[in-house]
Amino acid sequence: MNLFKKLFGTAKNGASQNEFVESEFSLMKKTDFNNFEDLLNQHAGYSFEKQLNFNELTGNVAWNIDLNTGMLSFGTLQFPMQVIGSLSFNDYSWMWGWANTKSGIPENLLDGSSKLKALGEKKELEELKKGHFMATEGFEHKMGLVASGLLDADAYFCANYGQGTMVVTVKSDSIPEIDDNNVERVLTTFPQLISGIDLNHQESFKNYLIDRGFKLKLTDRKIEGVKNGKLLIAEFDELSRLIKLNGKI
Repeated sequence: MNLFKKLFGTAKNGASQNEFVESEFSLMKKTDFNNFEDLLNQHAGYSFEKQLNFNELTGNVAWNIDLNTGMLSFGTLQFPMQVIGSLSFNDYSWMWGWANTKSGIPENLLDGSSKLKALGEKKELEELKKGHFMATEGFEHKMGLVASGLLDADAYFCANYGQGTMVVTVKSDSIPEIDDNNVERVLTTFPQLISGIDLNHQESFKNYLIDRGFKLKLTDRKIEGVKNGKLLIAEFDELSRLIKLNGKI
């Protein structure tokens, strides 16, 4: 049995049991968010794929940050940056860039940080409006994914300085954009994402496909997405954990 038959089966007259009617699918918008977890589920997928492109570009080259010029560099590659905040490894506390008044960060590098603060005040989100608070291990990457999505950045970077890590976002034409027509990449990117970070799999997958311009059909524990005549099918358990992901490519 070939892979296609194994994944989709074969109906009578040779028709796939998973043939789809595109009129049953529709473009959707993200719902409103009420907390930081909602934001993470809304932005993790697309932001993570941007990270993969950024990491492929920068490789293992040593990094350098120059606050005077506002540049993050990897060898000869340079990227304009915004300082979002920093996580202390001593007590796992997070401090926003706008709240770190003793660090001497130039004001022009805090525009993104300040925008997130304003959003936090509007939506009453403690993680965005409180200057300094206790966090958990890995929070810097969650914040990076959220900031990258909300600020429409091309990537984020965690600059580990030993005692902690500074989270910055970057935006540059030199960073490859996501190829939204490359449907196949979702099949490898999403499993990578959920293996490294705690998410609501069902919500984050739905929002990932929304960001990628898929038309969706949603049922209780299944998300089907179609784009360019290609179909992705994700199934989830009662706890919204991914149990199956395949595609008719």
